[in-house]
Amino acid sequence: TSSSLKGVSYYILGCGNSDWAATFQDVPRRIDAKLETNGAVSIIPTEELDARGDVDSQFHDWLDCLLPKVGKAFELDLDAEANAVAEPLYSVAITESVTANQVADQFGARDLEVVSVSELKNPNAPDPRSSKHVELKLPEGMTYQPGDHLCVIPVNDQAVVERLLSRFGLDRDTYITVESRSEMRGRFPSGSTFSVLRLAETAGELQAVATRKDLKTLAHYCECPNARAELEALASSSDTGEDRYTSEVHKKRKSVLDILEKFPACDLPLGVFLELIPFMSPRYYSIASAPEATPGECAVCVGVVKGPALSGKGEFKGTCSNYLAELEPGARVKALVRIPTADFRLPDDPKTPIIMVGPGTGIAPFRSFLQQRAAQLAQGTQLGEALLFYGCRHRDHDFMYRDELERYAADGLVSLFTAFSRKDGQQAYVQDLISQNADQVWNLLEAGGRFYVCGDGAKMEPDVRRTLIKICANKRGCSPAAAASEVDEMIDAGRYVLDVWVG
Repeated sequence: TSSSLKGVSYYILGCGNSDWAATFQDVPRRIDAKLETNGAVSIIPTEELDARGDVDSQFHDWLDCLLPKVGKAFELDLDAEANAVAEPLYSVAITESVTANQVADQFGARDLEVVSVSELKNPNAPDPRSSKHVELKLPEGMTYQPGDHLCVIPVNDQAVVERLLSRFGLDRDTYITVESRSEMRGRFPSGSTFSVLRLAETAGELQAVATRKDLKTLAHYCECPNARAELEALASSSDTGEDRYTSEVHKKRKSVLDILEKFPACDLPLGVFLELIPFMSPRYYSIASAPEATPGECAVCVGVVKGPALSGKGEFKGTCSNYLAELEPGARVKALVRIPTADFRLPDDPKTPIIMVGPGTGIAPFRSFLQQRAAQLAQGTQLGEALLFYGCRHRDHDFMYRDELERYAADGLVSLFTAFSRKDGQQAYVQDLISQNADQVWNLLEAGGRFYVCGDGAKMEPDVRRTLIKICANKRGCSPAAAASEVDEMIDAGRYVLDVWVG
């Protein structure tokens, strides 16, 4: 009822990324409207964080406004707590023993053995970018299905690790004990022991962008007045135009380690550094193989991120992609299989038509699908029609799994459509191919087919969805809004399924 929540106070912090324009902040807005409709009162207007920008500053600006209003609403004195300098979460001491990888242990990751690592692109192509095919041997009892992800626990690059050890004057053979004030807030159980080298390799995201709060903490531990003033100025926000933090830290993707190297007068304890560094995040890769094709093994397709650092200092290497790309056969990787949140699976009925859209490394799960279909066909299973829309820059430079895909097409397992954005001065993308083959796509959808998209969620998937909406509007003779609603219904029914990411 309209008064069922009368007397209830609330506030909402919405987190999202505006690259996902169709659904940005949709859930927080719906919750806010429902609460208000039912008589609840908002303590502070709903805030919408956008991870496309400086989300940390957005959050702290919101928090600074929130605390006084929460204190007033509940008659609490929150000012003193908000302004107090927190006691460090961790203390570090030298010891003589070592424990396992805390991140891997937390997620239940196990050792997978590297079978092979091979280049998917033409090494003679002018484009220096690399993509690797990595084959891994599964441990006893670890299984997967086509459409699953391999969740990999990465290791920081050795060059970055050496920078960290050098900045803190640590020997790679030293072992330390980490004591924590809070088992709930800290990532390390109190009394955890590590080799300094292993800690630097696995404990945190050493290349994560420093936040304003990080810079204020560095300033607190800086006794040099000039350096302290410089760090405080970097941390400050501006009400008029772009401030120094945005231009010199956020846009240049500078890490806490980058800042520490620039300010040698900052005497930051290692324990405090560990508190500032985000927990090492597992990376998710769509598995690019089917169990029937390679029993006891799985494969992933990895786009290697590497290039000049935006800070202007040296080279930036993506943590996990380079870790996997540089592995040798026989090496061990901490990983586990994860089922995707969306039902990214082949239909239960093999006769159901499927449409697959996967440019670049987005081809990974569809290679898995096609390998399974090939195994089903070999067993005499009747298969529905399948379309694959694949795109890359140039047919002869970066057409991944070309021989295999063309063989599947020749065998009648799939109809293959390819778009090349840098060939012969022409630009073609997967959405162009879908538009050109609208009749065939629409006929399969009308026959109950499922539509899968894997790859870039910032631009490619929205472009594909807009193309599908146009096809629907044309075929139905309806408005774009009505066609968009029909595509939304396909999503709700699990007939338009996504495995996408924002870079």
